[in-house]
Amino acid sequence: MDVLSNRVFGCIGTGNMGSAIIAGLSQAIAADRIICYDIETEKLKSIQDRYGITIAGRLEDLVKQCDTIIFAVKPDVLPSILVDIKELIADQLIVSIAAGVSINDIGNRIGTDKRIVRVMPNTPALIGEGMSVISARNADDQSIEIVREIFTLLGTVLVLPEKHMDAVTALSGCGPAYGFTLIQAMADGGVKMGIPRDKAIILAAQTIAGAARLVLESGEEPIVLRGRVTSPGGSTIDAVHILERAGFAGIVMDAVERATIKSKELGKHE
Repeated sequence: MDVLSNRVFGCIGTGNMGSAIIAGLSQAIAADRIICYDIETEKLKSIQDRYGITIAGRLEDLVKQCDTIIFAVKPDVLPSILVDIKELIADQLIVSIAAGVSINDIGNRIGTDKRIVRVMPNTPALIGEGMSVISARNADDQSIEIVREIFTLLGTVLVLPEKHMDAVTALSGCGPAYGFTLIQAMADGGVKMGIPRDKAIILAAQTIAGAARLVLESGEEPIVLRGRVTSPGGSTIDAVHILERAGFAGIVMDAVERATIKSKELGKHE
């Protein structure tokens, strides 16, 4: 965590993702080097009570005191904030997690010469199991490493060109919803077959969690691992047959494609 030392971090926005970032940072650096701002004062007070961070009374105060500024706000809010603080941004490292707002969008509002890093995290970051993807412009290796270290505190991090960010949004940003839907459906199936709902949810959720971990730790293609649990003439291959006949894989691919298109459409409105 050396790259995080002696830096002052500002977080604008203390919703779910902002809170997750603050929680992660507070485990790695002194709380007095984390400054937060939010228009909702109750949220700010709650965050301060929990982590001991500093509250900025005004947005301008945060910008002036921090050398790394994280924008954890909704996409429709970010443009106006950037305009308000444009004149105060000098050489600070700018980090945005606003979905659909491109690096170019940000640069056009605060200066195309600024160090800007865009990040797409996802909600499992709330429990340290997030998937975050980083794209950057005008950011040196140290700046990228700073952002990587921040989001490593929340889970796994990849660095990809920004051209992939809409697909990343569709795959990992929206992905938890696909997983929740699958877990719910599996649990419902268990309930239909007589298993109590609370037990069925545990069975379904842990099964998917274990399968995901096996993919990550084995390094093998999911289809190879699937083949190892589909015994000839067994119940698993019968179940897989039903899924494939219904177009399960194609439906999921269609969902990722549609979410990618939607992400691009939303970005055009910024």
